[in-house]
Amino acid sequence: MPILEKHLFVCTHGPFCWHDGDCDGIFERLKKRVAAAELKDSVRINRAGCLNACGHGPAVVVYPDNIWYGHVQIDDVDELFASLQNGEPVARLRLPDDFQKQTNHYPEAVQQFKRVERGLDDQRRAARESIFAAESVASD
Repeated sequence: MPILEKHLFVCTHGPFCWHDGDCDGIFERLKKRVAAAELKDSVRINRAGCLNACGHGPAVVVYPDNIWYGHVQIDDVDELFASLQNGEPVARLRLPDDFQKQTNHYPEAVQQFKRVERGLDDQRRAARESIFAAESVASD
């Protein structure tokens, strides 16, 4: 695989970004724009877990440029894509370098979703540990 010129990560898994906009739609539209422009060998669009930009979502980060975007909506995708080609960041969507995570304003239902997500993470971790332990015993 050739070295990528740009790598974009779209928060599609964090507990808060989805509440602020269509993360999956942003991801899909960016992927379609890259494919249509035949840039799949130089630009990669990936789903990301939480980017820790909670309260500023949906969030997108562009590497190697280290450009962080927040409050991205599906209607912003064409402008973001154009910025990849012309090298000019979308100033109105850029997060300041010193942005802080902000989650207190989310309704209780979203806060509960975060707690459920943490519980599922704990269950996945325990299941992995159990599998590894069983494999270790079986190989002895």
